[in-house]
Amino acid sequence: MNWQLALEKFLEEWKEKEFVEAALLTGSYAIGMETNYSDVDVYIILSDSVDWRERGNKVIDGVLIEYFVNPVKQIKHYFRKEFKENSRSTARIVAISRALFDKTGITEELKREALKYMEKPFEKPDAVWVEIAKYSLWDMLDSLKDAKERNDPSFNHLYHLTLNNALHVYSKFLCIEAPPASKVYRLFTDEKFRKAYMFESFPDEKFVTLFLNAMQKEKLETLEKLVIYVFEKMGGFNIDGWRLKTKAEV
Repeated sequence: MNWQLALEKFLEEWKEKEFVEAALLTGSYAIGMETNYSDVDVYIILSDSVDWRERGNKVIDGVLIEYFVNPVKQIKHYFRKEFKENSRSTARIVAISRALFDKTGITEELKREALKYMEKPFEKPDAVWVEIAKYSLWDMLDSLKDAKERNDPSFNHLYHLTLNNALHVYSKFLCIEAPPASKVYRLFTDEKFRKAYMFESFPDEKFVTLFLNAMQKEKLETLEKLVIYVFEKMGGFNIDGWRLKTKAEV
């Protein structure tokens, strides 16, 4: 399987279009971390005169190519929007990429901006968000306990939803980007992998240990220990007497 040749075939039709400015190879193939199940991720950059975007998949000579097509202004919009959501997804796509072709020099401009977002710190969540997040996490754990007591077949599903929520809640509290579910184990255990994808080291080693234990053991007691630890680090939580009073929005 020659993925480079398949990629060249895929790019032929895009290179000829006047409104196409550049193309980037990104994802696992761009950083040398591909596996037998990796697709080839391609980012097509359009002129701002274009008012549409597209994403899709195409198999060429047995190679699956996943492509994203956006005008420059849309890419910059993603930078801003995702950052407000404690994510650097598009910024990371651009930052780790390498140019396949560039007619206008736009890739250097986008890379500079992407790297700024990769280094820019997230805002600390306010007290209301913190309280709601803690209550939500407690509620999920309580539902999980109920499912276990009833021998509910959904227990494993609820277990991993709660585990994932604990990761996202604590990550946002720490003002860091939460690792995606498909990569979290390798990001927590493989420094080379983490650096290749430009994720910062998780700042709480005890949380990482508790998280990995909960992921591997799939026991309610192990997950509850993790949740209690998160509560402690976030200022504590007691359901007895919990209340949240905020200003009405109407």
